Amino acid sequence: MEKFQKIVVTGFIINEKKTLILKRSNKETFLPGYWELPGGKLNFGEDPSSGLIREYQEEAGLHITVDKPFRTFSYLSRDGNRHTVEIVYMCSVEMGDVVMSEAHTEYAWIAEEAIEKYLISKEMATSIRDGFRVFGKW
Repeated sequence: MEKFQKIVVTGFIINEKKTLILKRSNKETFLPGYWELPGGKLNFGEDPSSGLIREYQEEAGLHITVDKPFRTFSYLSRDGNRHTVEIVYMCSVEMGDVVMSEAHTEYAWIAEEAIEKYLISKEMATSIRDGFRVFGKW
């Protein structure tokens, strides 16, 4: 099987000391039922900020402004054939109400202390905690 890489961008936004997370559909092959920050994979040649704006509109129906990246991490698929690099950005909402795509079933605005109440991967939980810490400094 051919090995490949992909780049994923996600965005941390804050509203009234809470951030938006989405629950992945149980039909998803990767981490079904897990909660995550909105975002997704970049198209070939796509600018990361533009891709994140597109993903937020597709996944959550929100128009955002993308600021600085604050965290990057990577992981290999279980079979070792896919290497994913994820870049997490600080973002702000320009306008809109949350309207989810079919890839997600629920959304929640959570405070940092509520992270443990949700099924969130270790790396995503770290990104959310880091976002709360970094956002307070901006």
